[in-house]
Amino acid sequence: MAMKNTPCFTLLIVLIILLATITAACVTPASPAPSGAPAPALTSMKVGYQPIISFGPLFIAKEEGFFEQQGIAVEMVKFSSASESLPALINGDIAVSGGQLNPGLINAIHEGAHVRVVADKGIILSDSCTSAAILVRRDLFESGAVTTVSDLRGRKVAAGTDQPYTMFRALALGNLTTNDVEMIDMPRPSILVAFENGAIDAGFLMEPYITEAVRRNKSVVLVKGYDFTPNNSNPLYYGTAIIKTNPELGKRFMVAYLQGVRQYNQGKTERNLEILAKYTQLDRDVLNETCWVYVAENGEVPEAPVREFMDWMYANKKITHTIDMDQLIDRSYVQYANGVLGNMTGNISQDK
Repeated sequence: MAMKNTPCFTLLIVLIILLATITAACVTPASPAPSGAPAPALTSMKVGYQPIISFGPLFIAKEEGFFEQQGIAVEMVKFSSASESLPALINGDIAVSGGQLNPGLINAIHEGAHVRVVADKGIILSDSCTSAAILVRRDLFESGAVTTVSDLRGRKVAAGTDQPYTMFRALALGNLTTNDVEMIDMPRPSILVAFENGAIDAGFLMEPYITEAVRRNKSVVLVKGYDFTPNNSNPLYYGTAIIKTNPELGKRFMVAYLQGVRQYNQGKTERNLEILAKYTQLDRDVLNETCWVYVAENGEVPEAPVREFMDWMYANKKITHTIDMDQLIDRSYVQYANGVLGNMTGNISQDK
C-alpha cells in the first residue's frame, strides 16, 4: 500500500538524520593531546654561592631536582664572600645568596634596598662539631708561645672582609681588641698558604678550610666558633629579583631549599658526599673529615644573635642606623614552605 504525503515524510526523515548527526558531533569526545607534548618552561634564576659546606642544601636542592619540581631552573654563580655578592643581589643580577651578616647589608636595607634575610643556612650550636674557629700556627702552639687568645697580642691575625664582628668577639675572650693585633684582610684560601709559609700567626676559618688547614699540619684550632659567636646563623638572603619583583617565586624556591636542608641534615651519605664534592671541589676523604654545620630544618633564624651583632655595628659606627627585625628578616617564605612540607623535626626554637 502506497504511503501518502510522500514529500512531507521524506523531509521528516531528512530532518531526523540531520538532528542525529548534530547531536553526535556535540557529544563526541575531544581528541587526546598528542603524546610527548613539551613541559611548561621553567623560570630561570641565578643563585650566588661560595664553595663551602654551609651552602650544601642549595647544592643538593639543585642536583636532586627539587628546584625543577617547583618550576625553577637555577644557575649557580660563584662569589668569594657575602659582601661581594651584595651589589648583584641589590641590582637583581642574582636572586639569592647567603653568608654572614655585614654592615653593607644593614646600610643598604636602611636606604631602601629590597634585600631580606629569609632563612638559616648554618647555625653554630654548642653540641655540634667545629664549623668555624680561630686557628694558630702549630709551631707557635707547640712551643707554648700562643696557647690562649690573650697570647695573640702583637701577632698577625688574618680574616676576611666579612669578619670584623667575629674577630671582635673572638679577641674579647683574651681581653684584646683589633687594635692589639695586626689584622690582615685575606681570603680563606690565602690563609691556608699563609699558615704554611709563616706569613701569619693566626686566622679565622670556616669549613672546609679548617679541615684542610689541619690536614696540612701547619696549624691547630685555638678556639671554637661556639665559644665566641654562640647560636650565630649564616643566613640565606633574597634580593630585588624576588622581594620586589616576584615574591611568588621566592615561596617556591623556599620549598625546594628546605627539602635540600632536610636531605643535607641526613649527613654524609654517599649521595650527599657526591654532590658536595662537585661544588666544593674537595676530595671525598676531606669531606668525610669536615664538620657539616647544622642547618635549622624549619629555616628559622634566631633573633638574639642578630640583634647583638647589629647593636655592635651601630656602637662601632659600622652602620649609620639600626633597623627593626621586621625590616631585616622576612619569615613569610619559611612559613609558607613549612606549611607545604608539613612539620619538620629538629627545629631550632626562635630566640626572641
